[in-house]
Amino acid sequence: MLQLYKSRDFGLFFKDTFAFLKMHAAHFFKNYILVNGLFLAVLIGMSYFLYNELAEMQALGLLEENNYQELLRYLQRYSATFSTYGIFYILLAAFVGILNYSYIAFYFKLYERHQGANFGYKEISDELFSNFGKLVKFILATIVISIPILIATFIVMGILTFTIIGIPFILFVIAFLSLFYHSAIMEYLKSDKGVFDCYGYSLQLCLQNFFPAVGAVGVFMLITGVFQFVLGLVHEGILFFIGISVYENPAYLNDLEKSSTIFMIAFVLQIAIYLINFIISAIIQIHQAIVYYGLKEDRENIHTRSTIDSIGKG
Repeated sequence: MLQLYKSRDFGLFFKDTFAFLKMHAAHFFKNYILVNGLFLAVLIGMSYFLYNELAEMQALGLLEENNYQELLRYLQRYSATFSTYGIFYILLAAFVGILNYSYIAFYFKLYERHQGANFGYKEISDELFSNFGKLVKFILATIVISIPILIATFIVMGILTFTIIGIPFILFVIAFLSLFYHSAIMEYLKSDKGVFDCYGYSLQLCLQNFFPAVGAVGVFMLITGVFQFVLGLVHEGILFFIGISVYENPAYLNDLEKSSTIFMIAFVLQIAIYLINFIISAIIQIHQAIVYYGLKEDRENIHTRSTIDSIGKG
């Protein structure tokens, strides 16, 4: 078991993240697939059909600027189908987003409660669905909170883009926001505090050890971003090698024969990219959870107090 409550510096944030993955990656992702897999599969399937529809519209020339009226007529002709599909797709995407974002918080909540990975997908599912109303409340409050925050963020990022020196710091603005939101939901789902109290607490955590914590999150996001970029280049290289140019036709899958080997290779690669991106997103959140527990220990000395209490009882 990895000790969650531990004072950490910049290096330990990384070391303990990789230590957690080494010890529990199989357990974490097995349950991740069991809890989220069906919904992810349906969403990917719906995304593919939506992608195909857009590709067909592109093939008909409806997405060109001079065919605006034809596009409107096409959408009106199938308005009932598009509306139903679109509403269901948005609701499912929102549901999958909530599941993915909250899964890490519930996983670590159970990890802390069981003092290790001694639980399965049933316990995670029970936590998720029994607290779904609480999650919706958190999201609605977050939307309200985010309006002034995002306005201020865009202003700061706009100022930073005016100078070459300021551009790299945009990553750390994003890292700060990401850690701020993630720490808030972690605190909210494992305590009885209100949403606004959790955001206030999260802000205190992020500011108390600002440079090591936000710096670690920013560097980790940069590393995973570079990995995703390289992965994208490899993906495009494979497609180019088998005779497909993504740049010439972004809707390339629609132009391939559905029964062809090339189509199957391209389709499998596309699905693999989607899944890898979900996994990378989960790993980023694991890292932020490790940062959260380190900051919480620095603020509240939870492990230190429990150790002293256990010695006293002994």
